[in-house]
Amino acid sequence: MGRGIVGDALSLYAVQGLNYLVPLLLLPYLLRVLSPEGYGSIAFAQSLVGYAIILTEFGFNLTAARDISVARSDPATVARIYWTTVAAKTLLLIVSLVILLAVTAATPDFRRQWPIFAASSLLVVGNVAFPIWYFQGLERLREVAVLQAIAKCLVAGGAVVLVRTEKDTWIAALILATPQLMGAAAALCLRKRLAPAQFYKPSINDILAAFRHSSHMFASILSTTLYLNTNTLFLGILSGERAVALYSVGSRLVSALQSVASPIIQSVFPRASLLFAERPEQAWALLRRVAVFVLPLVGVASLSLAIFAPIVVKLIGGQAYAEASSVVRIMAFIPLLVTLATALSQLIMVNMGLTRQLLRIYVAVGCANLLVLPILVTRFAAAGAALALLAAEALGPILMISTLRARSRMKRD
Repeated sequence: MGRGIVGDALSLYAVQGLNYLVPLLLLPYLLRVLSPEGYGSIAFAQSLVGYAIILTEFGFNLTAARDISVARSDPATVARIYWTTVAAKTLLLIVSLVILLAVTAATPDFRRQWPIFAASSLLVVGNVAFPIWYFQGLERLREVAVLQAIAKCLVAGGAVVLVRTEKDTWIAALILATPQLMGAAAALCLRKRLAPAQFYKPSINDILAAFRHSSHMFASILSTTLYLNTNTLFLGILSGERAVALYSVGSRLVSALQSVASPIIQSVFPRASLLFAERPEQAWALLRRVAVFVLPLVGVASLSLAIFAPIVVKLIGGQAYAEASSVVRIMAFIPLLVTLATALSQLIMVNMGLTRQLLRIYVAVGCANLLVLPILVTRFAAAGAALALLAAEALGPILMISTLRARSRMKRD
């Protein structure tokens, strides 16, 4: 797969192991110190803030990374892409914070827990402050992994020291919202550049062009909220914060399991972007090798989680979260489906310019989720939300494969 990709992937595995191990070690502490209702309130607030994060990303995390990867040998072009993207994301940050403030103030249940929502909003600020897309485009993910590891350790240490009782729920929300801000601070302390050496002052036309360039990708990613953030938000409204806590335990474990493939996907993306632009046949050969290695690995990990779900849940949350084992079993194979969908969408469809088709797929998946979500949540609460998510994540890869096959047949004809 190339020494650069393998080196990046191995470095990411070494450091990302710490990145995911630290939150997993912190999770049992928070689940025991905070009540299920307290922990659920944080997950509920983060699900609302997730909409703002998607708005500020606006698809730039993929399109800007791809464009920088292709133009990496041209410092002037890289500077133009970087500063234009930063300007666009800063404007969106202001808009998203205003919207969050308005929604929280206008909703009684949200207003009642405003400290948790206010603390969680720092996730949006950190998302803009730490330009992972820039490092990814330049294939400097090892630096990102190190900075994130430092930040996660600081977060864990702060949580153990400052979060002592259920009354500290807002403090826990504040600390959990700061990893990317701490990563940016660590970069500055270690004198790691977060921007190109060359400055470019973007014009209004540059910013508008950047929005147009990423609009289809943004619409595609926004559509995923119809079955990601929406499931948590809907569950909290219908079934309460305890159900959200049970669902969140499954989500956290699934996210940790997805980290098995994340370093490879992150490392391959910029190289795949370059190869699809210059030598498509080599890009396909690279992706085949990645799939043969990654998919069986994630599949075995998913099967193991499904088998040992009750034991894992008991170790993580104790008896108070025993009901979460059924949620975890339902969600156990989502990492395999997400890994397949990520490879198909990010590594193939984005690099082939199939963002319009990708948008239609995400909209279809999101609408299908919305149709079954109320029925399943009303009847099965957290397990129902997990079932709806599993169905949505399974439908996505099916539609993506169908689209790519149809395109292949059209080319042959």
